[in-house]
Amino acid sequence: MRISYTDLENKVRSMIKEKRFQHSLGVVAVSRMLAQRFGLSSDDAAYIGIYHDAYRYCCDDSTPEFCRKNGIEVFPEEEKDPMLLHGALSAIHFPSDAEGDVPEFFRVAVRHHTLGHKDMGKYGAILYIADYIEPGRKHLDDDDRQRILSGERLEDMIISIMDMQGEYFIREGIKSAEVSDELYDYIKSGGLL
Repeated sequence: MRISYTDLENKVRSMIKEKRFQHSLGVVAVSRMLAQRFGLSSDDAAYIGIYHDAYRYCCDDSTPEFCRKNGIEVFPEEEKDPMLLHGALSAIHFPSDAEGDVPEFFRVAVRHHTLGHKDMGKYGAILYIADYIEPGRKHLDDDDRQRILSGERLEDMIISIMDMQGEYFIREGIKSAEVSDELYDYIKSGGLL
């Protein structure tokens, strides 16, 4: 057993800033919609979605070592920018904050929602997409969202997002994370989540 979605939502609200909490509610709404569209549990998607940024403000220079001690691989980009490990912290703390067992796929989804990972699974894909396109995000317009959502598969949507990010990274001179590149190559070569 674990606490209800409502209790988890209340807990998360007390852990993060109000603007981030509103973002999380937007992620929940999009996650529910995508889960229904692809025949997955909208309740599980919502539970994952509300929790994904619970540790957004808890990362510091000690976070990479803490994650390693808890069995989580730390990628080079996360070592350089520990804030990227907020999903890893959420994965570590999910069972205790939920006050009970959470399926491994819940933890995997929150762990990989920022950079993506070829092993993040369908719920990880839903969270990755929802986190990028939720209505409060100002870097997209409705046409961008519709273009992403027009993908027939979750994998198609992720490629659309990564292509958009890639264009931005080129403009800004940012190098994409190796784990993100691996996800992109995996999907482009026919891999499924």
